[in-house]
Amino acid sequence: MERPSGPWDPGLQIERTTLAWLRTALTFVVGLLVLLRLIAHESTLAAAVCGALTLPFGAAISWLAWRRHLRIERGLRAETPLPGGALPAAAAALSVLAGCSGLIYVLFT
Repeated sequence: MERPSGPWDPGLQIERTTLAWLRTALTFVVGLLVLLRLIAHESTLAAAVCGALTLPFGAAISWLAWRRHLRIERGLRAETPLPGGALPAAAAALSVLAGCSGLIYVLFT
């Protein structure tokens, strides 16, 4: 059995975590699109505002996940501290915005 060349197991943990974040972002975007479709039946303006506020966060989470992946890989090789919590903060913000969009839908229907 081959020994790992770095300070971590080559079991693709970083890749699996990145893929999990990308699945989370995709799930948020698909859920938001369904919710925006429901809101659009009641108010096109409300759907446009909710979409403009929430959908960029889906893209931001994907970008942050990829950026985090690269930083963690470099950090592990250089044995420097791992990145902070920007990605979990963006996911929390997206969750709050998705909840607000759902609340708008409930209030307008």
